[in-house]
Amino acid sequence: MNYLKQIRFIMSLGLIIAMTSCSNDSSNGGSTPTAGITCKVDGASVTATDIEASLYTNSVAGGRYIDVYAYQGSNQILEFHFPPKTGSYPANQTMDMSNSWLTYMTNNGLSYPADYFNSTSGTINVTTCDTVNNKIIATFNFIGDNGTLTKNITEGGINISEITHQ
Repeated sequence: MNYLKQIRFIMSLGLIIAMTSCSNDSSNGGSTPTAGITCKVDGASVTATDIEASLYTNSVAGGRYIDVYAYQGSNQILEFHFPPKTGSYPANQTMDMSNSWLTYMTNNGLSYPADYFNSTSGTINVTTCDTVNNKIIATFNFIGDNGTLTKNITEGGINISEITHQ
């Protein structure tokens, strides 16, 4: 009888270890991005203080899209346009159902004009896009180009739970 208890204990312990060692599979090292929007711009950490997300129909591009706008104070710093479904979308300034358009903005301390660094390469990997419960989880990275300079946006994470439906 004591032998059976030992076997049950070992099996239970093994099950507990297996269950607690599993992690969420995503492109940022297997973890869910922190709540909000964060990234690194040329190696410097950036965190959005305010976020707006909208689900809408784009009649020109021919489908439903998600737009996400990220701000630091009153200055917009990031903008994302992608299809409202899970998947990996190249960041190449094309709005269609298989691509995304990502932009980093800086105003160098001025209100306007902003300097737009539009994606020329990179990816947004949407792992959760629940438009019923208003939840988006994604990772992203891209190179933004303003025609003169480039910015490397890396280690990006989106984890938001509010979407406006239009």
